[in-house]
Amino acid sequence: MNYALIGTLMLFVATLGGWLIVRFKDTNKSKQVKWALFVLYFWLLNFIQLIMLAVAHYLMR
Repeated sequence: MNYALIGTLMLFVATLGGWLIVRFKDTNKSKQVKWALFVLYFWLLNFIQLIMLAVAHYLMR
């Protein structure tokens, strides 16, 4: 599969996931805290996806 397509899909999933988590989980926070939590969840979701792809790649060998 094309690496650019995988990267774009990962970016989309992490952005959407981070936005949804912040929107529905932390409703009574200030705007600055919501942005900081979005960045935290975004990177957390990115690293989880990278780990899952690395394990899948390793197991396919």
